[in-house]
Amino acid sequence: MLSRPGLLVASLFAAATAAPLRAQESPFFYPVAATAVRATKNVQYGRADTAVLRMDVYRPRRQPRAVPALIFLNGAVGAARASGFYVGWANAAAANGLVAIVPDLHGDAAPRDIRQLIDHLYENANTYGIDREALAVYAGSGNVYTTLPIIEDPAQTRIRAAVIYYGTSPVTQFRRDLPLLYVRAGLDRPGVTGTVTSGITAVVAQAIAQNAPITVINDPGGHHAFEMVDDDAATRDVMNRTIDFVKRATSASYQAALHATLVEAAAAAQVVAGDFGAAAPTYARVLETHPNDERLRLSYGEALLGDKQYGAACAQFDRLRGKGLGARDLGLPAARACMLSGDAARAIAWLRSIPKRFLPASVAEEAVFASLQGNPEFRALFAP
Repeated sequence: MLSRPGLLVASLFAAATAAPLRAQESPFFYPVAATAVRATKNVQYGRADTAVLRMDVYRPRRQPRAVPALIFLNGAVGAARASGFYVGWANAAAANGLVAIVPDLHGDAAPRDIRQLIDHLYENANTYGIDREALAVYAGSGNVYTTLPIIEDPAQTRIRAAVIYYGTSPVTQFRRDLPLLYVRAGLDRPGVTGTVTSGITAVVAQAIAQNAPITVINDPGGHHAFEMVDDDAATRDVMNRTIDFVKRATSASYQAALHATLVEAAAAAQVVAGDFGAAAPTYARVLETHPNDERLRLSYGEALLGDKQYGAACAQFDRLRGKGLGARDLGLPAARACMLSGDAARAIAWLRSIPKRFLPASVAEEAVFASLQGNPEFRALFAP
């Protein structure tokens, strides 16, 4: 077992993916039995001007049914199909029940090549034993900068899941219909791991703020390109979790659950962004088909409150009385909405509905209730 060495990880990744190297020069720390995988090399999938675009296809040796595909987007310089890195990953994926695709991609033409590749795999899925509704992609390191914006393009609906390893990109909008696994190597360069305003940390925070379906794995002791640097159980665990993610995230049941909540997820993201004017009608639209969902109506009422539609918000909260919601979760926004709509008595009644141990003392000082400071009923709510 090798220890995790200190090294210049960026240059190592470039060397590791420069092709093809002898096994002892490019170890890949995920052992796979040669009999577990069958590979078909140099399969044409498209054309780039006068050049033929080819790919290598790795399949499980025993494959009784169509399975998800994991496509390795390797457009960065030196990331050839025959590099030890991509051969190692493709074998690992195929040995664990996926079809792995390692294509030719050509730098600036990567968006065009990726479109051709995805369309080819979708239309010829049966040929490769692929479930056409379960196409996932992997991009790592320098490939992330170019390919993540392509993956997050809302038009790329045939890509059903994505895996991003130790890389960043200036993406401003994440798809809510695309499950995304983001893997961070904790011993990577600070510029990659980042802070709240930069690097992977900022990208992940932005995706969460947009309520995108993102899963994060932080490998705290992992270096950049840990698959070829860190020979330990942590490396193989992250890879196993990645393969499991692809299977689960592309499954029909997960995809159905994800798509069933897309509109409500968008409304929640609008609230986080402070765009209550957009969130309120979005929630109203969802309520038309789910009129008995109390938690949804509470969110709608809070969006109306944020949009300064105080009377409408107060009315929505009134409809939730006695529906089993948390006394504070309902009572506080209801009291604020009713107070701002000009109904002080109803506001006090809502505050009274909250058990004293759950009523924050700070509420007594809120500006919205300033006009009640001299009201004995209001003061009694906060008396020791």
